[in-house]
Amino acid sequence: MKRTAPPRMPEGPGYLTYEDAPRYDRLQFVMLALIIASTLVPAIVLLFFELEGAAAMFGLTLLDALIFHLVFPRRYQVFNTKLRIVMGWPLHWDIKLSSIKEARPAPGISTWIYSGVRLATSSATAVEIVRNRGMGVIISPSDRQMFLEQLNRAVRLAQQA
Repeated sequence: MKRTAPPRMPEGPGYLTYEDAPRYDRLQFVMLALIIASTLVPAIVLLFFELEGAAAMFGLTLLDALIFHLVFPRRYQVFNTKLRIVMGWPLHWDIKLSSIKEARPAPGISTWIYSGVRLATSSATAVEIVRNRGMGVIISPSDRQMFLEQLNRAVRLAQQA
């Protein structure tokens, strides 16, 4: 079987080269359920004693659920000029590839304790994105090895241009 060279990447902004979904640990779901339950259970109890307090607690429960929906990552997209972290609609965060110093595997504890931005949802596949300026970012793609290969390749290509 004859091998051919892969096709050349098109030039220009906005060319998607790789996409991955985040990996979620069970612990994340347990923590989320406990946080939601910490406002939902008192709201149900307050229904029998104070309707205004119950309404406020239900409102807080809905606000917590909305914040979690908006902030938890949905996809990680590597473009030829940027890394996009897609969160709940309409939020996303673009990181220019030229501002990334390196991307490397991160220790599992960094998903809980880290001085930068923590958007990781799994300690098993944590990736640290070290930036030239600004805070670093911890994320957790499903396939860490393939994501690191694709991101580091895109960073090298972006810095050569």
